Amino acid sequence: MTLDILAISAHPDDVEAAAGGTILHHIALGKKVGLMDLTKAELSTRGNVPQRSAEAFEAAKVLGTHTRVQLDLPDGFFKADPESLLKIVTVIRQFQPEIILANATDDRHPDHQRAADMVVQATFLANLVKVVSYDDQGKVQPVWRTRAVYHYVQDRTLQPDLLVDITSYIDRKFEAIKAYKSQFYNPDCFDPETPISCPSYFEALRGRNAMLGRQIGVDYAEAFTVARAPGVRNLLDLL
Repeated sequence: MTLDILAISAHPDDVEAAAGGTILHHIALGKKVGLMDLTKAELSTRGNVPQRSAEAFEAAKVLGTHTRVQLDLPDGFFKADPESLLKIVTVIRQFQPEIILANATDDRHPDHQRAADMVVQATFLANLVKVVSYDDQGKVQPVWRTRAVYHYVQDRTLQPDLLVDITSYIDRKFEAIKAYKSQFYNPDCFDPETPISCPSYFEALRGRNAMLGRQIGVDYAEAFTVARAPGVRNLLDLL
């Protein structure tokens, strides 16, 4: 199966919170979208790996994505070594996405910035003939050139290069986020509180999406940064 968009995150729940509406929008357009988590978030203050994995696949169901892959890079300690990069390259070549979504290039969580850099490196390596990877049948994978990598804006306020209208999908986005019962506000969970588990987090995130939406004249939007300037065929397509 090939994908139009592969959304990659350091941890399960990164992409739902930052780009869930964008994913829903493109699936509604008939695009094939898949998810890949680099880690299983084993260092999370709340929950545990089996719980978080179950929540991740439930969130993927809510979004309607075509697949979700979870790698086993070490949460908090992964780095851009050849073995780790090759794992990402293998998945990119497997699904041959036109577009990759990746973590923010600047964020309070150091894993997010490292993941952003690693995904860019792996996307480049996936196009090199002399970087060899194998599929699950042991066959050499063909190289693959992804058209663009877009970084979804997370916790910090970055100047966006792209804003996507998610007005029609804002409620479904929050339904996907709330699949992570161990991570976000849940009155039945008594694990230690974190910045995203307090009741005000949902209000703050919705407010941020509303603020971004105002910049393009819609109710809600999500933000992305790009390394290479995007191009359009028709200026009238812009909001």
